Amino acid sequence: MNYVRPLEAINRIRSLVTRLVGIPVFLGSWLAATEAWAAGGIAERTAEDVATKLVNIFKEILMPIGAFVIFIAVAWTAFLIITTANRPEKRAEAMGSLPYILGGGVLLGGSMLVAGFIVGLMAKAGQ
Repeated sequence: MNYVRPLEAINRIRSLVTRLVGIPVFLGSWLAATEAWAAGGIAERTAEDVATKLVNIFKEILMPIGAFVIFIAVAWTAFLIITTANRPEKRAEAMGSLPYILGGGVLLGGSMLVAGFIVGLMAKAGQ
């Protein structure tokens, strides 16, 4: 059996978190700086404007990417189920990934729901 060493596992998790958090933060700051530069400077924005823009960015980028990934995962799982029809253990393994796909879709939808709720609270607090 291959056992993962604890330090190696921590480094893998740290690398994954860096990729999942660091890259969007970098791209977001770069996009904000590019927009400010293109507009001729930094303009004042209200909290509602910033919150609305963030939610729109998530809706325009995160939702289509998430939907595409979920579609590919379901299609791949269906392909595996079809190709492993005569091997029950492999087919069961392929079908075992379906709850994870469903959970990912629920997490994606839930994150958008929470983001909308927070933006609504920020808009009320700004009034």
